[in-house]
Amino acid sequence: MDLTAKTTLYIVIGFSVIGFIFILIKELLKPSEKEAFGLSNLWLRYISWLVIAPLFLIPAYFGKPYFNILIMIIAAFCLKEYFKLTKLWEFDIYKWEGRIFSFLLLLVTLSNFVTKYLFYILPIFVILTVLITPVFLRKTEEATRHISITILGILYFGWLFSHIILLRNRFGFGSVVFLCSLVVLADVMAYTIGKLFGKHKLIPQISPNKTIEGSLGGLLGAILGGFIFRYALPNLPLSICLFLGVVIGITSQLGDLVISVIKRDVRVKDSGHAIPGHGGVLDRCDSLIFSIPFMYYLLFVFKLLNYYI
Repeated sequence: MDLTAKTTLYIVIGFSVIGFIFILIKELLKPSEKEAFGLSNLWLRYISWLVIAPLFLIPAYFGKPYFNILIMIIAAFCLKEYFKLTKLWEFDIYKWEGRIFSFLLLLVTLSNFVTKYLFYILPIFVILTVLITPVFLRKTEEATRHISITILGILYFGWLFSHIILLRNRFGFGSVVFLCSLVVLADVMAYTIGKLFGKHKLIPQISPNKTIEGSLGGLLGAILGGFIFRYALPNLPLSICLFLGVVIGITSQLGDLVISVIKRDVRVKDSGHAIPGHGGVLDRCDSLIFSIPFMYYLLFVFKLLNYYI
């Protein structure tokens, strides 16, 4: 186990202990309403995190093909929940196009040679194929809606999400640790600060519970994460790590709001119930997926500028 992995393990254990103590004190002072399994939402979130963290980090440490397979599984869950939200699951042809093309976009990341070309070319053929689908079906009713939803799902959960595999392959385990840790810290800080001090609504038309104070707390959490987890990107100076913290703090919250728009439009609170205390898999990945390409291409630029070797 290398230094990055060992340090990450110690930090995860440390945060787990701190989180346990914090929730225990909070529940003793002000017990929360019990939900599933006789536990409060905070306990459900904490236990789910204890399970999710190793299930994600262990494959990320070993890399290809274990991490690729994990991302394919997560993407499949996200796509299923997304199609269910948008009612596209009722239409077999679009459902299967979404499954197959998302799988192909993720599959090409297994080969460095193929990835170099197909990863950026394949989305063009995906879009064109979905566009001509209603022509072969000879159906015009709601064709625009079906095409738009399918293309968005494939590109969002297939193409954008697969950038995390490229991130792992090109910049190593530390880059995944850095990104995911900052997204989690931003989410935790936004939730905590929002609950404790939130008074001013951020965008109530989209997400009624989000506050300006919580959003600023999320941004602060990501910046703090840039300082704490800078060890994961040892070739980058502190200033760049903090800059990445600002970018991730903003993009992770935008990703959350993007999916909130969809959920608000279809009038549902959560995308599913796969993860106790969190909702669906999509509810946990929305912030991460939006931040991945920003992290990947910024590191790519820094590498060109000789910041990252």
